[in-house]
Amino acid sequence: MLLHAKSKMLSIHKKMEIMDEADQVVYTVESKAISIHDTTYVRNAAGDTIATISHKPISLHETHIIEFADGEQVEVRTEWFHVMNDVIDLEGLGWQLRGDVLQHNYEFVNSLGGVLARTHQKWVSLHDVYYIDVLDEAQLDKIVCVYVALERIIREREIRRENESGVIGAGAAIHHNSQDGQN
Repeated sequence: MLLHAKSKMLSIHKKMEIMDEADQVVYTVESKAISIHDTTYVRNAAGDTIATISHKPISLHETHIIEFADGEQVEVRTEWFHVMNDVIDLEGLGWQLRGDVLQHNYEFVNSLGGVLARTHQKWVSLHDVYYIDVLDEAQLDKIVCVYVALERIIREREIRRENESGVIGAGAAIHHNSQDGQN
């Protein structure tokens, strides 16, 4: 199953729709504009919340906690010392994400080394388009929720990089607004 998202997870409005090949909304993702716990909600097409994702505020690694509707919890935690590619362990699932996270080109790999899904970015597009090629549809909800958590990590890295380089400001705000179709 091939899914796609047409905007970055953490835009000004903090909303995203994940669609199938027929452009039908399969999942919606929403975060509150101002939140103490920085919580994101992932809902299926029927509007049922399948998971909440929150940032772990005190951690040596970039860590987000996914809590599924059935009570299962998964930690999405980045690894240190992986210079060329990122490796992200998914505590609770026994999975890893491997590849170039910042370029949106990575794989979901199970504990046996089998590929569950692949992501990539469409390079020629008026808007940022991200694809998730799900190979194991039995894991669809979990793959989508991990993807959303990873988008949050990527966005946090981008914000840190902008802050460190002193680029944040009016130009960044205009860029984020234009991605949402606003000027």
